[in-house]
Amino acid sequence: MRAAIAVPTASAAVAALLLTAPPGQAAPAAPRVAPCVQGEVTLRAATVPHRPTVVRVSVTNHSGRTCAIDRVPLVTFGGLDGAALPVSGDGTGRLRLAAGATVHADVRTIVRTADPQARKAASLTVGDWTGRWGRVFAPARLGTGSKVAVWEPVTTSWQPSAAAADRALGLGTAPRTSPKPAPTKATPTPTGTTPSPTRRVPHRPSPTPPASPSPASPAPTSPSPTGATPTSPVSPTVSSPGPS
Repeated sequence: MRAAIAVPTASAAVAALLLTAPPGQAAPAAPRVAPCVQGEVTLRAATVPHRPTVVRVSVTNHSGRTCAIDRVPLVTFGGLDGAALPVSGDGTGRLRLAAGATVHADVRTIVRTADPQARKAASLTVGDWTGRWGRVFAPARLGTGSKVAVWEPVTTSWQPSAAAADRALGLGTAPRTSPKPAPTKATPTPTGTTPSPTRRVPHRPSPTPPASPSPASPAPTSPSPTGATPTSPVSPTVSSPGPS
């Protein structure tokens, strides 16, 4: 095994020369992109429609060059300590933002506004670079009401589109539950078929009317009790000439 991993003397000499080469002869590193200047970017923020607990933010690079921003937006709340934490799986670092490009992120300020531990903030601030002031948004501008309800807030990293930011926060499956009440419209159809048995009920008494003539038929055969008086005078007139 030692012979198999032994390095020839010539190869070792070449490796030594490479290791001791001056730094100027090393492979050039990728140039670092300067951070975006605050006046070169525009930050926006507003709540997601019908979701006052989720704020969608974006940043646009209006400069003519590529600049760098933090991979995760810095979101703080006026009057409260701390910032929104990145959601699981989102890393830190820098993000290259091309000239004219826009990236998006979603911030969940609270899960339930009725949470008894909720705090109320007078504003929400979004920054694109750590250690630099961002843009302050009032609750009325965000659409959260008079205050911003806050408790254990989280934020996604910057995403290429608003839909991608929604998916990163898990908002993609919510609209699919709305069409479920539609099958209830199909339930009246069985009720339309229920009158069919009720129509058969009038047809069942039909056999009883034919039974009514049956008592009328014996009427001619029962002249002994009721028809004796009209027929008795006729029979004596025929038999009376016999004895004479």
